[in-house]
This record gives sequence, C-alpha cells and structure tokens, in this order.
Amino acid sequence: MPRPRFDKLSPAKQRRILEAAAREFGAHGYEGASLNKILEEAEISKGAAYYYFDDKADLYTTTVKHYADYLMGDLSFGVEELEGDAFWSRIADFYWQQFAASYDKPWALAAVKSAARLSDEALAENESLAAYLEEVMGNAMTLLRHGQEAGAVRRDLPDDLLLSLFIAVDDAGDRWLLAHWDDLTHEELEATVRKMADAMRRLLAPAPAEEAPAGTAIEVSHDRG
Repeated sequence: MPRPRFDKLSPAKQRRILEAAAREFGAHGYEGASLNKILEEAEISKGAAYYYFDDKADLYTTTVKHYADYLMGDLSFGVEELEGDAFWSRIADFYWQQFAASYDKPWALAAVKSAARLSDEALAENESLAAYLEEVMGNAMTLLRHGQEAGAVRRDLPDDLLLSLFIAVDDAGDRWLLAHWDDLTHEELEATVRKMADAMRRLLAPAPAEEAPAGTAIEVSHDRG
C-alpha cells in the first residue's frame, strides 16, 4: 500500500506517477522495468518516490491494483450471478470489458496482466507481490469453483491444474492481443476477445453428456430392426 503522503497528492500528480509506472511495467514487467525511467517520466526524484512508496514492489502493486480497479470497476455482478448457461456468456462479457475499458490505454491492461508473469524469485523477495498474486489467484479459483457448482466448469482435473490452464489461456490471449493492438479495429478486437473466451470455454467446460470420455469404447448396435 502507498504511504498516506501519496493520497495527499493532487489527483493530477497521482495520475502522472501511476501512468508512468503502468507504461513501464506494462512494457517490461516488474523485474525488467526501470524505476529510474518511471521517476523520470513522472517528474519526481528518487527521494520523493520513497516518500510516497516503500519500494519498487510497493509502487508496482499500487499501480496494478489501481488499474485493475479501473478496468473492472463497472462490473455490477458477482460470481453468485453466474448461473448455469449464463456462466460463460458473462465471462466473455467480463473478459471483453477489460479490453474495452483500456482501448485507448493498452499499457494499463498490460501492466495489470503482467502480474501473472511474476517470477518465483520476485515473489520470494517481496511479501506484497506474493500477497497480491495470491489474492488474484484466489479470486480466479473462486470463480472456477462457482462455475463447477453451476455445471459450467469441468470437475475432472485437480484444482491447481484447472487454475493453471485458465491462467495460461488468459495470458496467451492477452499477449497476442496486446502485440496486435494497433492492427485491430474496435470491432475486430472485440470479436477476437470473444473468440478467446470461447476457446477457454471449450477447454474448461465439461464434455457434453452424450460424448463418451476419451479412450472409452462405444458400443455400436448392428440391429437394423
């Protein structure tokens, strides 16, 4: 959490600092980002930075949380509303909202999504990063468990593998979309985002009841009546 002095800054100065941080973290990730470059872009000294934040990890988590709230702040539903057939449709809407909200600032989305790529070393060295990532993963697992209760998410995989697949598909889609951002119209971006959500559904939804599990022999009747 930022120090109370940061909250006393003018909104304009807060935005300048967080935007400079988001652009750098979004482009290079937590470990590759240059704190000096962030401070230069934000027009503050290193001494001032430590007046507002404990360290680089504190600035990172503050930045990511700020833009995560911005990207997801308009969501008016909770997981308890994602019932049955509506589950994956609402997930697609949720997925698209993040991209729609960041259409003119893809660096904000890139900064938020960089949390999924924090290294084990960075997490081991920074309790705030580890706590934030644990919160993110916990929320994702809660969502998947609710999907299981609604019959929309498969139950035949261990929780950690299910979560890893969910995060991997999300990360792969994010990387591709951010790399091709300038080449896509708003309509093309939305269409691709929704196709990515459908790919996630196909991977994580239970097999239709009429389909036999892989490797299961299907008995075929030769009785023509």
